[in-house]
Amino acid sequence: MRLDFDRPSNPPERPLTVAQLNRRARSLLEQEVGSVWVEAEVVDATRARSGHLYFTLADSDGRAQVSAVMWKGQAMRYGSLIERGVTLLSHGRVTLYEPRGSYQLVVDRAEEAGAGLKARRLAELRSKLEAEGLFDPARKRPLPPIPRCVGVVTSRSGAAIRDVIKVASRRFPVRLLLAHAQVQGESAPAEIVAALSRLADVPEVEVVILGRGGGSSEDLDAFNDEAVVCAVAAHPVPVVSAVGHEIDITLVDLAADRRAATPSEAAEIVAPEIEGLLERLAEARQDLARTMRLRLSSARERLARRSVGLRSRDPRVRLRQGLERLSRSRERLARWPELALSRARGDLAAASEGLHRWPEPTLARARGRLGEIAARLDALSPLASLERGYSIVRRRPDRSVVRSAAEAPPGTVVDVTLARGSLECTVNGTDESFEIKPEDTDDDA
Repeated sequence: MRLDFDRPSNPPERPLTVAQLNRRARSLLEQEVGSVWVEAEVVDATRARSGHLYFTLADSDGRAQVSAVMWKGQAMRYGSLIERGVTLLSHGRVTLYEPRGSYQLVVDRAEEAGAGLKARRLAELRSKLEAEGLFDPARKRPLPPIPRCVGVVTSRSGAAIRDVIKVASRRFPVRLLLAHAQVQGESAPAEIVAALSRLADVPEVEVVILGRGGGSSEDLDAFNDEAVVCAVAAHPVPVVSAVGHEIDITLVDLAADRRAATPSEAAEIVAPEIEGLLERLAEARQDLARTMRLRLSSARERLARRSVGLRSRDPRVRLRQGLERLSRSRERLARWPELALSRARGDLAAASEGLHRWPEPTLARARGRLGEIAARLDALSPLASLERGYSIVRRRPDRSVVRSAAEAPPGTVVDVTLARGSLECTVNGTDESFEIKPEDTDDDA
């Protein structure tokens, strides 16, 4: 029997090349694994001149690692997070680099894992709620000065409720209504929201204390939950947060109407101190008594002024004053004829004496001026011209004055006004060449 070592005992129909093998492996990886989230630590990172990022992700125990790449576009956005020693949450797709036959994770998104991620998500939630106005100081409501019933949301077995009862009972006999809720753990947010809802249905509750008795920072997660923060902001009565941490500020602290460092301090804020109330009540009584005395004194003064005014308006007083004025008027009236007659006689005598002293030359000059004016008026009067033989001719029917022969042709009817009387004439003929000469006029004209 002859053996042929050059040929396989069971040869395939067609052998694969390495490239074909890698291509099949890549296809299987991308189909079976696809996109995944991976939490791992960056053990090395290199930025190529092209802008791509090449790095290695490894488990915290260092027993397994995988190569990763982030292309230039994503590296410009997330590249600052990829540093050695940083724990990342990386999202990408698993593939195989065919030239070398090694598989890798092509990362398209990255964010810090662990505490860094938690802090970042908390900051994002805070920014979102702040943009919605839940932390606006203008929406915070004042606390009732003397509440009759205070709601408390906390665990019935925790120290917070005991502290609230102790402080409130010492300060003021206020009624406390407990709405039990777990304040840490996965169920805490839902229980806190439900407890706030139960208290919102109680009309007697005027203010609510929401808190816990301390704990680590991780125990405060329920007070940074979005549903709890929204329930606090939407509660119908003011809410006082009392988380029990001086350093850590929760989102509930920002949304509450008032923040207290501890449940005991919250009880002091909500329940007034009875001794202080009694002191303020005594001061208020003194102020009231003083105010009443001042008002009573002012009212008495006004009453006195008005009494004086009423006396001055008394009809009897007015009648007496009227009678006095009437009596004085009668006396003056009885003396009036003699006084008036005496004054009139004096005035008449003075006037008569003035007439006797009127200067005669003055009257003569006045008479002369009057004669001159009368002579001038006579010379200017048209009646004087008529007396000297002149006449006024008016044409009918418009009664216009005729000044030339051309204005009265033959046949014209005219009225001639003389010094005494008038004539109605008809023009038989005219002579336009006739002119009045100086020698034809009267010498006295």
